[in-house]
Amino acid sequence: MRQALGAIPLLMSGTVVACWIAAVVLVGALWSTRTRLLALPPQLLLATVAVVAAVLCWWLVDHVWIPVADGVGVFTWTWVGVIVLVTLQVFVGPWRGRGWLGLVAGLVAILVMVLVATAAVNAHFRTYPTVADALGWNIDAVPLSAVDLGPVSAPTVVDGPLDQGWRAPAGMAERGTVVTAAIPATGRASTDAGGPAFTPREAYIYLPPAYFTEHRPLLPVLVLLAGVPGQPRDWLTGGQLRATMDQFAAAHDGLAPVVIVPDPIGSTLANPLCSDTSHGDVATYLQRDVPDWITTTLQVDPDHQHWAIGGISNGGTCTMQVVTRAPEVYPSFLDLSGEPHPTLGPAARTLARGFDGDPQLQAANDPFTLMERRSYPQVAGIVSVGRNDAVYRASQHEVYRRARAAGMQVQMREYDGGHAWTLWAGALRDQLPWLSERLGLTAAS
Repeated sequence: MRQALGAIPLLMSGTVVACWIAAVVLVGALWSTRTRLLALPPQLLLATVAVVAAVLCWWLVDHVWIPVADGVGVFTWTWVGVIVLVTLQVFVGPWRGRGWLGLVAGLVAILVMVLVATAAVNAHFRTYPTVADALGWNIDAVPLSAVDLGPVSAPTVVDGPLDQGWRAPAGMAERGTVVTAAIPATGRASTDAGGPAFTPREAYIYLPPAYFTEHRPLLPVLVLLAGVPGQPRDWLTGGQLRATMDQFAAAHDGLAPVVIVPDPIGSTLANPLCSDTSHGDVATYLQRDVPDWITTTLQVDPDHQHWAIGGISNGGTCTMQVVTRAPEVYPSFLDLSGEPHPTLGPAARTLARGFDGDPQLQAANDPFTLMERRSYPQVAGIVSVGRNDAVYRASQHEVYRRARAAGMQVQMREYDGGHAWTLWAGALRDQLPWLSERLGLTAAS
């Protein structure tokens, strides 16, 4: 089943157009068999209600609730309106003589419309390449307890880039292993009342083939963060992390970074702004708890000069927050389409809800402010964005300029595409050679 679903592509050229055609055909079929039997005023009322419902959802979600700082987007709400219209056509249209068969047909029509809308939104945001990816069936992750991660007694130590002194032993696995693990947060919420503790979801860890050898090399560490809305497994599905790392390892005798994808938000739509606030100690989690867990659980390079952090969108913002707060922990970074500041939408809302109304707390967690206050000559990284990313392109160039002004060794890279996982997956593949040199994994080319 997984293999069959993995063969069903979701991001083909013309997918969105095909979805719109399917929607028009379905709405037309329902009008022909049901809605046209109504008088003209009720027909117009159905269309009006669908539009009002979509606009109301847009206002309530993007302007009142604001789970996503920059909004869900008009494209998505348009499809919500289409789903509402189909639902109204099914349940308001004349039912005489149709009975249960008509009801079942109507429910199937609604289900088909939901699937079509989901496929269109997925294609618009370029997220899941196949149906199996969308269902999370291509991850092949196993629990940490199912894998022997015990330290080897004689790891390979190389003076210089690892690839200069490491050779793959006979019988080494061809692919890496992905494991899931709970990385607990030990920080206490920083409010007098105690506040809620931060409770992260399970993390995903990629261990390259070389890690499972008798004389494993001490590999560098890459911590990756997903965005909002999102979850750690997004890097394995839309981000195609395993395929990217396996491909890199295959070209380098099984060598690749050990990649940890922790959870910096706690739930799909949460946004604790990557900071220690009344919402939980997320900064402490990423800067202390996750590194402590890595060094006590995995046998990796203990030198933090060979550690990096990266993230997409909100995770890119968090990346810059962590780097500017704790450059000694992660002196290398990949900021992929991040926001310039931690945000919950309007500035007043961000300050009040995100930073407990404390401007000093906000400033202490804002990358631009921190880059104005100190220099970072020990930090290097890549700031990247899609050429068609109308929301983040200009701000990413501003991040690049400010990082350079703060003394960071930073590159700016642009890619074809917008704010989408297909772009970020490709960006990681493109940036991995630079990162591997920076982390001491490969020699300079």
